[in-house]
Amino acid sequence: MLKIQFKDKRHPPLWVVEKLYNIGTAPDNQLILSDEAVDPLHARIISGDDKTFIKDNNSSTGCFVNGQRVTNKEILPGDIIRLGNTEIEVLDPATPAAAEASQATTQWRLVSDSSWLAGQSFAIANDKPVVVGRSTQCDIVIPGTHLSRQHAELQVQGKYLRVKDLDSANGTFINEKRVESALAHSGDRLRLDVYTFRLVGPETEEKNKTRVRQPIENLAKPVERRQTSHEPKRWKTRPTSPGNRTETTSDEGRKSDKWLWLILVLIALGLAATVYII
Repeated sequence: MLKIQFKDKRHPPLWVVEKLYNIGTAPDNQLILSDEAVDPLHARIISGDDKTFIKDNNSSTGCFVNGQRVTNKEILPGDIIRLGNTEIEVLDPATPAAAEASQATTQWRLVSDSSWLAGQSFAIANDKPVVVGRSTQCDIVIPGTHLSRQHAELQVQGKYLRVKDLDSANGTFINEKRVESALAHSGDRLRLDVYTFRLVGPETEEKNKTRVRQPIENLAKPVERRQTSHEPKRWKTRPTSPGNRTETTSDEGRKSDKWLWLILVLIALGLAATVYII
């Protein structure tokens, strides 16, 4: 969710809570600009899939983002939008650059999404009930003839917001269901007669916590590869395998060879002597 504000700080920052935000000079826009160079319906801010775009509505003077004319462009924190002679800054609500933005992370807030209040944001105290109505004695004062003097009471209860109707003339509604007393969730829509608000809860610790991948245990240890040996291989073969006998080069082997030759010579001499006698 992004926040936008006029560069000249003429109004408090506005939360972009709706999927479609109309901008122009016409009174039925969500953001009304008093600028002669701006068309009645000049542009739209469209949100979806965690992205926010500004789309030009075929305006006569165009839409500009960071000085470049655009027809449909994603906007990000830090961008400067120019419509006619009006410049609008895109803010990151997670950046506590101002006290108001810092409070937004720790308090519930009422964020208007009706054209009458042009996206204004109202903080809800954490430690006491907050009364909303048109009386100047209320905690949140909304000067509108359709509201009762004390219209509704809001009180934080744990992770929820208790909404209680104070016998108002025109009723209190949560997501278009009339209630006397009910628990609301962050993101619900609150309607006090014709005035509508988005309920924005504080960011929880779990939401801001960095996810860390847990170590995976009990994994098989990698098998160490044996280093390649450059020594000649010695094949083990059976003694009777032809052509694979290993020649003996030791001294003991040489001695055995001499005795074998001597025996063969003696046998040959014996055979020769026998033949001669015969």
